Amino acid sequence: MRTVAINAALERTLTRERLGKYLEAANQDLDAAIALYENNTRLSEAFYTALQSLEICVRNCLTREVSLRYRGTWFDDPSVPLNDHSRRMISEAIQELRRSRREALPGRVIAELKFSFWVGLLGPHYDATLWRTCLYKAFLVGGGKPRKTVHSRLNALRRFRNRIAHHEPIFHRDVAATHTEIIETIRWMCRHTAAWAESNSRVPDVL
Repeated sequence: MRTVAINAALERTLTRERLGKYLEAANQDLDAAIALYENNTRLSEAFYTALQSLEICVRNCLTREVSLRYRGTWFDDPSVPLNDHSRRMISEAIQELRRSRREALPGRVIAELKFSFWVGLLGPHYDATLWRTCLYKAFLVGGGKPRKTVHSRLNALRRFRNRIAHHEPIFHRDVAATHTEIIETIRWMCRHTAAWAESNSRVPDVL
């Protein structure tokens, strides 16, 4: 339970600037704005299962296809057509593992790579190379999808994920539609994983 004193303290610690969108939506009523902030936090938290399932499914499905095309350590194989930006992200992931004194095993490198790396592999730079030779196979469930469709969807979901990760407001968005898109995108790769993610997601209940 909040009190007037707690609200005043939160206005200082969260800052009025940070509460701006909430205050605007609540007609400058501080108590209502903080209640909205709390609800936004609950909603962001609820998206964890669906977003986690999406990200892990994407990276593992893409890894599977590119590994079949090349080999298990494809990320350090110079014959794989990766651009400088992608290779720099791989190098940063390996360096981060070494800084934490963990051996750069293939599975660890894959897990360390940022979501933006995987979304980037689906971008236009790789259309004639990785996409057409192997990555399209990761999205064949239900008949397959054009690269532009896959990239556009995942890039939008990546931005949504980043908003949550940076504690930004999402209450003003059509988050029910976004949740549906997350589950649908997982379904492009695996129906069973999509069903599991949907059944475990708390988003509908929180909404």
